[in-house]
Amino acid sequence: MRGLHWFRNDLRLRDHGVLSALSDRVDEWGALFVFDPTLLDSKRARNRDRFLIECLLSLREELEERGVPLWTVSGRPEQVVPRVARDLRADVVSFSEADTPYARRRDEGVRTALESRHHQVLSLRDHTVFGPSEILTKKGTPHSVYSPYRRAWWSAWSAAPRWPATRLRLPKRPIEIESGPSEDAIANLGLPETPRIGPAGGEAAARRRLAAFLEKRVGRYATDRDIPAEDGTARLSPYLRFGVLSARRCFADALAHADANPSAREGVDKWLDELVWREFYAAVLSNRPEVTTRNFRPEYDALAWRQDPEGLAAWCEGRTGYPIVDAGMRQLVETGWMHNRVRMIVASFLTKDLLIDWRLGARFFMDHLVDADPASNNGGWQWAASTGTDPQPYFRIFNPTKQGERWDPDGRYVRRWVPELEGIASKFLHAPWLAPQPPGAYPAPVVDHAQARARALDAYRAARARYG
Repeated sequence: MRGLHWFRNDLRLRDHGVLSALSDRVDEWGALFVFDPTLLDSKRARNRDRFLIECLLSLREELEERGVPLWTVSGRPEQVVPRVARDLRADVVSFSEADTPYARRRDEGVRTALESRHHQVLSLRDHTVFGPSEILTKKGTPHSVYSPYRRAWWSAWSAAPRWPATRLRLPKRPIEIESGPSEDAIANLGLPETPRIGPAGGEAAARRRLAAFLEKRVGRYATDRDIPAEDGTARLSPYLRFGVLSARRCFADALAHADANPSAREGVDKWLDELVWREFYAAVLSNRPEVTTRNFRPEYDALAWRQDPEGLAAWCEGRTGYPIVDAGMRQLVETGWMHNRVRMIVASFLTKDLLIDWRLGARFFMDHLVDADPASNNGGWQWAASTGTDPQPYFRIFNPTKQGERWDPDGRYVRRWVPELEGIASKFLHAPWLAPQPPGAYPAPVVDHAQARARALDAYRAARARYG
């Protein structure tokens, strides 16, 4: 039998559940990646494009070493996948399941088209360790609070841990055809001409990054993870977002490292906690797909967000007058990355200080982040806006000046991204408007934090009162 695997956010060969299942069904196979115009039509994140293409090129090279073709085609998957399957006379088409509302509609359309043409469809969930229906409350309902989800997750792991596959399992041989699709969408799309900023793509690079993190940094992760000037985080999220590395591999290698190095246990536990957060947000999105456009907590549906195009533009462009906020936004736009602590700070500033709808911030992040994962992005933004699961209580509002002073006390991070403040005394770095001679090239604050905080508290209280 012949198989065709449709790669999406699973750009790896090792510990690949769907490919292992396909190997049990077919003798020969080929691989396909579709550049979906629905996902590429909006603002383009050049750094994410580069990372994706590098991952695809790395995957193609590994496949070519095994004689397996990777066809890359542009078009609507509902049309492209059945056409390629027909041309290749594939008996089985496989793909990894996804959670977003769009992906579900797309995949159902592809499935319907394939089955109507008598192709078998093989789809499995492989993006997380446990699926959204596997970690439930005692009543059999999805969790809406992280702490009990975390306990249930680790209980499930203890009962039946899901280790990565110990060997590479692929179908026996490459598909034997005279020719496949003639288009090479990777070549047509092309790498951005700007130099790469950020991680190299590909499974080998992901495995090197994981090994280096565990060997050099995980022991201090619990303390260094909040310091934006330090390379104290794993920075594996781009690889997890595109499935270049499996979540199972991360858990297995980290737990093995902690067993061999007990002094690293605290850091490992803290990092794995972040990976369980990723699983939680994926489950929330799968079980509550409406959260992409609606508040998880309906009491804030009546919240009176401000229409402030100038404030939104200042936030997007990193010229709010608050150095830690501006540093984060400039880092994001230039590199496609922002430190996680700073993500919380800038999200709090947009939703609380500026009282601008979290959906606008979430969309901007999705447009620019290399690791833009819909579930984690939505969960993080709704947390910051106090509208989601396990929310930051609405009355806890980050003070951007104090956050900068606490997490970037020597100003290394701010000075890197806000060069206008290079010559300012350190004691005024996070509040430059208080300096005897404020830097003329740097903007004054767009809002007074104390006044903005009071305004936000009034707005949130009013929304809760209207909800009853």
